[in-house]
Amino acid sequence: MKELLQYVYKRRSVRRYSEEKLTDEELAAVKDYLGRLKPLVPDIHVEFQIVPCSETNCKFNAEYCLLVYSEEGNLWLTNVGYMLEQWDLYLASLGIGVCWYGMGKVEEERQCDLVYAVMLSFGKCDPSAFRNGDYDFAREDASDFWSGMNDARLGEIARLAPSSVNSQPWRVEQIDNKFNVYRQKGKVPILSNQLFKRWNKVDIGIFMCFVDIALESEGYTFTRVLGKDSDEGKRVLIATYTVERDSD
Repeated sequence: MKELLQYVYKRRSVRRYSEEKLTDEELAAVKDYLGRLKPLVPDIHVEFQIVPCSETNCKFNAEYCLLVYSEEGNLWLTNVGYMLEQWDLYLASLGIGVCWYGMGKVEEERQCDLVYAVMLSFGKCDPSAFRNGDYDFAREDASDFWSGMNDARLGEIARLAPSSVNSQPWRVEQIDNKFNVYRQKGKVPILSNQLFKRWNKVDIGIFMCFVDIALESEGYTFTRVLGKDSDEGKRVLIATYTVERDSD
């Protein structure tokens, strides 16, 4: 996923879209990339539907919305976040704006064995809607969430991950070449506990997508063991990484 690194610095949640429509070629590329997303949990089945934004409850003037349906299972929402952040970054490479629409609702919550997960709006936008560099972010310093970090570059990339209402619910603890990624629970006054809990599970998947982009971009190979998701306790172990620096 290291080819997505340059778009980490460009992407922004886009809520205002232009009147310009996607070309047939652009829409075909958008759909094609959905079939190439790398899952975090390979055995969880995920499907996508692209519909006109006007057919959803999305309040933005986007041309389309992406509806995501998934099997339920351990880390299923985290898997959705991990996969769809790749798509988010890819669309930034095409100059197409995206927003994770947290209040999205659908008429059919279930389709066969799949359950509705998230909605993302997307469409053409003014180039000024995107960022111009890593200075244009309101994020925690990497040292605030990553203890024992021995490669500052990893933290500087990972810290740019987006999250619902910028809650940044991740914590990383590292010892030598191993680190644990945790989902840190908390509360945001403008969200209900249930909605916040749901989106934090998506958010940690987005963060892990950024972690993997950082590792690959900085020449690391890694293995990852996933934890067991839980709604108990203040901090949940999501994954344990073992990393090695590639040698030329």
